[in-house]
Amino acid sequence: MNPANSEAVLRRLSHYARCLGLAVADGIDTVTSEYLAGPCGTTSASVRKDLSIFGEFGKRGSGYPARDLLREIREVLGITETPPLVLIGAGRVGRAIAEGGIPGGGYTVEAVFDTDRELTGLPAGGLIVRHTDELAGMEGGLEDRIGIIAVTPGRAQEAADILVGFGCRSILCLNMEPVSVPEDVTLRRTEMATELDLLTHAMNSRR
Repeated sequence: MNPANSEAVLRRLSHYARCLGLAVADGIDTVTSEYLAGPCGTTSASVRKDLSIFGEFGKRGSGYPARDLLREIREVLGITETPPLVLIGAGRVGRAIAEGGIPGGGYTVEAVFDTDRELTGLPAGGLIVRHTDELAGMEGGLEDRIGIIAVTPGRAQEAADILVGFGCRSILCLNMEPVSVPEDVTLRRTEMATELDLLTHAMNSRR
């Protein structure tokens, strides 16, 4: 596999971008590989190796210009312009996302939908919850938008089917349950319970 397409490398680049964004916001002009390694959970050698895959950045021993490196990484990841997010689910989790946004990523929830007509018309983070039937009226369709599923347990497949039916090809599912999508649809998951299981295992291992 081309290392430039490695999920592990791209994931670390995303972490570097978050750290660099904070550095730039704090007025830091130059960062070192050690600066990026700590909060990103890797080593300075790994940082240098990851960056070397995509070209020469900075000078050895002098660090990296934070703003320039952030721009370069965003270009590599293709996130100089982030796609809008369409949220399915206006329950507690969905409303928390709509109201709090996506910290540090530059992503914006464009619209919130739900299948429950009792929830439609209610406010959610400055937006108004709309019924999923209204997805058909989204200008430009859903192909260039990311769908986020944050529904009650047992409803994730229904939500995925709705998104796919309206043309969405990129989906992040926050539900821990089986979901099937066509081969041309990319489905990712965020499984908080799994991360907590791993932390619990590590805690018990130290005893």
